[in-house]
Amino acid sequence: MTSHATGQWEILPDELVTMRTEKLGPTSLEVRAPVVGGMLEIHPARVLVRLELSLARLKASNFLMQGAARALVRRYDGDSLVFAAEGKAGALPWRVSGQAQAGTIDIPMTIDASPTPPTGPITLQVGGTVTMNDVEIPIPGLSGISSITFDLNGMLNLSAR
Repeated sequence: MTSHATGQWEILPDELVTMRTEKLGPTSLEVRAPVVGGMLEIHPARVLVRLELSLARLKASNFLMQGAARALVRRYDGDSLVFAAEGKAGALPWRVSGQAQAGTIDIPMTIDASPTPPTGPITLQVGGTVTMNDVEIPIPGLSGISSITFDLNGMLNLSAR
């Protein structure tokens, strides 16, 4: 088992989390959403992560896709995304699972989280693959798509509480 610190850390705002889709019809979508808050809580046997992203301030890979991404956020009243998860504290990366909620969307989500350094973290690397089902995508020509799979990646700065 990897030695790690225990305690609570605040996830500092303004870092960006990137979400990149696989192909959506003829294109793909990459958005970056700023962190607005969160926390990392490490216990001897478990870890808790709460991550809050501003979807209202997201930036997309191009102008057309940014409009579509913002329309998707408006459609589901999801100005912010809150992900609350927990997992076992052991060898890195930690696999944490929980619910991601953004407006009327509530999906199960699992990501990997790695604090650096483990003995007194100042950053938290997060990443994973997430699938959202039963969504309608407001992009002309993509109306038949009801499932989105995306890769999530971010390096988050921490401050001890």
